[in-house]
Amino acid sequence: MSGVAFALLLVGGWFLSGGDAPDYAATDSDWTKWAGNNRTGSGIGAFLVLVAALTLLHFAGTIRSVLGRSDTGAGIGELARVTFAGAAIGGASIATAIVTVGAATSEGSHADPVVSRAVTAASAGPYLVAAMGFAAMLSAAGLATLRSGVFPRWTGIVALTGAGAFLITLLTAVVGTSRDSAFGYAFLPGILALVIWSTATSLTRYRALGTGLRGLHVKPA
Repeated sequence: MSGVAFALLLVGGWFLSGGDAPDYAATDSDWTKWAGNNRTGSGIGAFLVLVAALTLLHFAGTIRSVLGRSDTGAGIGELARVTFAGAAIGGASIATAIVTVGAATSEGSHADPVVSRAVTAASAGPYLVAAMGFAAMLSAAGLATLRSGVFPRWTGIVALTGAGAFLITLLTAVVGTSRDSAFGYAFLPGILALVIWSTATSLTRYRALGTGLRGLHVKPA
């Protein structure tokens, strides 16, 4: 059930963190007010996302094992390894981004607005690296699922859709991270696809294990 735990922790941390930061060109008073309003929530959100990233490693290890055992010579073993590597990069990077936002609000209303603005702007880098990692994870998992059928095919389609959204997010680096960009909004459907995929594959694996264990306890006639 580690995939379900990851999804819940990620969503909880995401909504609690102070991601609704003012525009870069906003006044110092706006930044001070933002830091004061989000001090507690950002701290809790950072903690939850750190635990989510830790849980993701266990979940990704399970997915790698399941996909690896289904390798039929179609390159699924390589895709399983890419899935785990992408999860490690994505989890570490999104945790870094949200912890960075937490650091920008850690002083609350006493925070220096110049520092808060600079630290928050710096979180764009880890967010984009997270998008890259999750794109690799979901694209590899989606292709492996469609080739092997080890998970329901619709989960593979969801994974590939999320990978596409995260790839679109990377274009934010071209237009600039200091302004609102339509490319940046693609991160949200990417996260949604990631949460749906991790929950669905985790429940599928949990049910498969439960069915196997019940079969072991069936007494022969």
